[in-house]
Amino acid sequence: MRKFVMRAAMLLLIAAALFALELKYEFVTADSSAVSSPSSLEQEIYRHLSEQSREFTVTYTGGQSALSGQMPQIIQAAMAKDDYIAYIVDSYQYSIQSWSQRAKIKMVIEYRESIEQTAYVDARVATVLAEIIEPGMNAHQKVKAIHDWIVLNVAYDESLQSYTAYEALSNGQAVCQGYSLLAYKLLRAADVPNRIVEGTVDTGNHAWNLVNVNGAWYHLDTTWDDPVPDRPGEVSYAYYLKTDAAMRRDHGWTRSYPAATTTYADTLAQLQTNDAERGAFYETLERDLGLHWLKSEHIATDPDTLTGRIRDAIAQGEHSFKVRYLRGDQLKADIDQAMRAAGGVASYELSYQDYGDDGSILLDVTFTMHP
Repeated sequence: MRKFVMRAAMLLLIAAALFALELKYEFVTADSSAVSSPSSLEQEIYRHLSEQSREFTVTYTGGQSALSGQMPQIIQAAMAKDDYIAYIVDSYQYSIQSWSQRAKIKMVIEYRESIEQTAYVDARVATVLAEIIEPGMNAHQKVKAIHDWIVLNVAYDESLQSYTAYEALSNGQAVCQGYSLLAYKLLRAADVPNRIVEGTVDTGNHAWNLVNVNGAWYHLDTTWDDPVPDRPGEVSYAYYLKTDAAMRRDHGWTRSYPAATTTYADTLAQLQTNDAERGAFYETLERDLGLHWLKSEHIATDPDTLTGRIRDAIAQGEHSFKVRYLRGDQLKADIDQAMRAAGGVASYELSYQDYGDDGSILLDVTFTMHP
């Protein structure tokens, strides 16, 4: 009789243990999302990333034998759905617990930017766009307005401590990653598709944006268009809507990105013909970008055309002119010849800078006449 009682007690203990295990199993599955394929797992991880979840679990029912080898690619694919998310993730860890045909995946993620800080960025982005984007603006006008706002309102953080769009907005300083994250947010909120490009320059790692303007991709580097040290009110356009070929002169990248093969000077020329309503904007933009120096009326090809420029200035009562000169390597001899040929010039001064890679220069000449 005692033996029977002990067996009955053992059966009760086993039943209680199984019941507890069942409750524990139900608790685990209720506490985690259940997915059954790599693509659905990728989407579920992306959902948690977009909510900036710091810790979460996902139950995977799609067969766990190959899951461990697939996880790095699945996580990277989830982050690649939104460049902003990818570049505010500071680090992540994951663990996989498997039983039968199920696996419980636990992820712990650290972010450079808190969810409250990202909310602040979104609110400021909306405010900024309301100030700088006017009704009826096209993509070209939006990109110009956003580029200029960033350059004028953010300074490069020479202490190399500020990496986020939040810091760019709240402190007014950031390194290249903060610039590109802020540009990404502003452009995307203005309905301009764009990517963050990860690459290198001569000083090390670097980040900038690829922008899709009316179906064509261009590079946009707001960091390198901002003078260092900061000069308030000054905007450069040296890295504004550039092709792959132009950027590769001093930028490098190895990841796959959309090809940027359209020259923006050609795009502007077409716009000036096909969109006359915005002609004044395109003309100003052309001058800001220095693209007007590509036009024949702003070019001198040899000493004779330089002489013509000098005589035109004299005829208009002026004592200076600026021109793109195609024979930069022969400037000294050519300008002396041109001044002698023009006649009446007592003295002259000049300054110049390289223009592109074709040997041409931007030449600025000031001269005085004999009494």
